Formats: sequence, C-alpha cells, structure tokens
Amino acid sequence: MRAFLTFTLLGAFAFDASPALARRRAAPSPVPQPTATAVPTPVATSPSQAARMQRMREQLGEIARTAPGRLGVAVYDLATNERFALRGGEAFPLASVYKLAIAVTAYRLADQKRFLLDQRVLVTRGDLRRGAGDFAREHPAGGVTLTNWQLVRAMLVGSDNTASDVVLRAIGGPAVVQRTLQRLHVRGFAIRKSEAELASDAQAQRTFAQGGDNGGTPDALADLLVGLATQRFTLLDSTYELLGDLEDVTTSPARLRAGLPASMRLAHKTGTSATFDGTADATNDVGLVTLPDGRRIAVVALLAGSRADEATRDATLARVARAIADAYAP
Repeated sequence: MRAFLTFTLLGAFAFDASPALARRRAAPSPVPQPTATAVPTPVATSPSQAARMQRMREQLGEIARTAPGRLGVAVYDLATNERFALRGGEAFPLASVYKLAIAVTAYRLADQKRFLLDQRVLVTRGDLRRGAGDFAREHPAGGVTLTNWQLVRAMLVGSDNTASDVVLRAIGGPAVVQRTLQRLHVRGFAIRKSEAELASDAQAQRTFAQGGDNGGTPDALADLLVGLATQRFTLLDSTYELLGDLEDVTTSPARLRAGLPASMRLAHKTGTSATFDGTADATNDVGLVTLPDGRRIAVVALLAGSRADEATRDATLARVARAIADAYAP
C-alpha cells in the first residue's frame, strides 16, 4: 500500500517510510504472476461470440470510414490470442503515447539495476517544457528535487512533458528506448526525439505528422501493451507500478474511458498534439481494458490529421471503445 501522507502531482511527497515503500501500490486485479505469463494458445470461440466479433469488426470499419481523419485501431484479446486491426501496420504520430515506451524502458532498466527509481533529481529551469503537464506552470523557476519514480508517475498520470524529458535523459535518450523495444521484439516504433527536440525541429514536426519521428503503428502498440500485461517486459513490482499509474491517468477522459461501462477498468495512456492551421496531427488513446471476469483486452485507437474539434475527435475514440465493449459485454 502507499505509505505517504500527502501527494501533489509534481510537488514533494511527504511520507513516513522509505521512498521504496512509498512507491509501492496495492496489487492490481487480476494479480500478475511472479514470472512471465505465456500468451495463450488460440481457442475456438462460440458461434455467438464469433458473431459478436464480426459485428465489432463491421462497426469499427464503419467508424474508420466516417472518422474525421485517418483512424488506426488494434484489438488484442489476451484470453484467446485473437487480434484485429485497421491500418495496423501504418505509422501514426504518437504524441504523448510514446511516454508509455519510455516508462516501460525505465522500469525494465530499474529491474536490471541500471536506473535507480529512488534516486533524487534536481529539476532546473532549463529542464522545463511547455505543453502537457503542470510542472512548468507550478514551478516556473525550477529548483525542485524529485525522485525518478515521482517523475515517471507524473509523466504517465498527468502526461507531464518536463518529467518525460528528465526521465528520458536519465535512461540514455530516445536511442535507448528504441533499442529496448527492438530487443523486446516490438517492431513498428520510431522513437527518435525528446519533447524539447521535437518542439524545436521544424523538419521533425513535419515527419511527426506522418508518423515518422516519435511514430508507431497500432500493431506495435498492441504488442507493447500485451507484453506489459503478460509481464514479459518488467518484473512483478514494476508491473504493479506501471499498471497502477496507467489506471490513474487523468488526461482525456472523453476518449476510451467514455465508451466503456463502469464495470470495465481501463489502464491507459493518451496523446494529443497541438492544432496547426486547423489540423490536429494526433488524438490518441491506448490501453488495457479489464473485463468484469478478469480478462484483458489491449485496445489501440489513433486518429491522425483531423480538422474536427477536440470534442468530435474524442467522441470518435469513445465510439471505438463502445464497439469493443459491446462485443465483450457479459
């Protein structure tokens, strides 16, 4: 259980136990196993379930045809090993969804004793980043000391850009994240830039819009989620922490979360680009849906190049979640 007294998103934690104990969370449900879980052998679905899956595919196809932009979707059922994708192999701009890959890399390095989560880091004025997150607004002069695990949590829960770049620098930069994904046999990512580098590089911003720098495919994101859920990438405690942080995400509640019933839990990461000349390059939400019976479904929804307003873009992703929820409802 958490053993701290007070918490603000990026302010100091005040706790009466060691940083390691303060970091620990209650075990998620279903509880991950002490060792990696094998992806199950595919099993035949019942005729009624097969009909539901077919209806879901048709609904998702219709949503993609009428979407206000290029929509990519991936669905992976961890209980049956069945997967479905629309534009699964196409590259999309990830925006802050790429922070999920940073977090997996950070916790994997921590498991290997190559990144110290309890190490304290001074965040300076030069580390501040515009955009997502509250740190730069709350601490405009910098000068705040935080632990690496606080920074990882802020990077995920509040999608903080300052925290993201500090963590990315500490683990060795984008190249380390990209190599880690490749070693984990997760193909389809192009993690090349920090938040600061992307913001200052006009050419990178153009390639970002096409899914180049800091891009990824729906299939790659589904593979990343499945590897996390089956504990193939991180050890038990790290899996607890990551899943807990993803369940606490506060950003963009009108996307996947809005399309799911309250009985289905969601551990997810969102990503949103700025709008330039009326076009939003990225409106994204990816995560693990836990059904009432404990089964998990990896869901990826990426919307690129949309000229619609944010509410319309969010509603498109909510429709994706609703179609999937209907297919798996009891």
